[in-house]
Amino acid sequence: MTINPLHTAWRSGKATANAWLGLGDSMSAEVIARRGYDSVTFDLQHGAASLADLPRLLQSVSGTTAVPFVRVPTNDPAQIMRALDLGAAGVIVPMVESAEEARSAVASVRYPPAGRRSYGPLRAALAYGADQHTRANDEVAVFAMVETALGLENLDSIAKVPGLTGLYVGPADLSYAVGAPPSIDSSDERQMAAVERILQASLASGKVAGIHTGSVPFARAAAARGFQFVTVTVDYSVLGAAVGKRLEEFRE
Repeated sequence: MTINPLHTAWRSGKATANAWLGLGDSMSAEVIARRGYDSVTFDLQHGAASLADLPRLLQSVSGTTAVPFVRVPTNDPAQIMRALDLGAAGVIVPMVESAEEARSAVASVRYPPAGRRSYGPLRAALAYGADQHTRANDEVAVFAMVETALGLENLDSIAKVPGLTGLYVGPADLSYAVGAPPSIDSSDERQMAAVERILQASLASGKVAGIHTGSVPFARAAAARGFQFVTVTVDYSVLGAAVGKRLEEFRE
């Protein structure tokens, strides 16, 4: 079984739709994954789930066509390797600030001799086959989040790191990095300029550009600009908006 079919779409220039899952609930994760998203990302940095929750969360979407990603809490080899062993097909690594840190993330994802990933595919072998280790280096994705002032300073060298799948924009922290108020779909010129820098660095290095968005129009515009790994849904935001709208309509 192919570990991560999104690479085929990205190589052909297509944009894929990602759903961001922060609730840590397996039932809601399955409901969303079965709606046809290309991928789902379980957020272990700011979401409600912990590493202990990850097995059931990954199991909940394994019967769907959605490719499972994990945003790990930190750039920690042990956390990255555990997420992959449990069945993640890709990781998003936050707060990457240098090429050295990006190389460390890549090494944690790749088996030797390309990296230092330890062999122990507890659930990955069940999900992708006993030979997953022979394909993982080519198929597992690793994205670095450039979202700090130091990360922006080292942007070009980070983008050029071999083995890195792409760069992922976290707009809120990126806003802080350029002195703007934290915002997702920002129109602040400072934040917009930083986003464009990350996009262009990705394209120039042959990497996939990813971005977190808060609305369909913004997501579509990002895809039109060249972003290919586009988060178009955040579970708790969509849930809150939907139940609020229902209540508002009822009370009218």
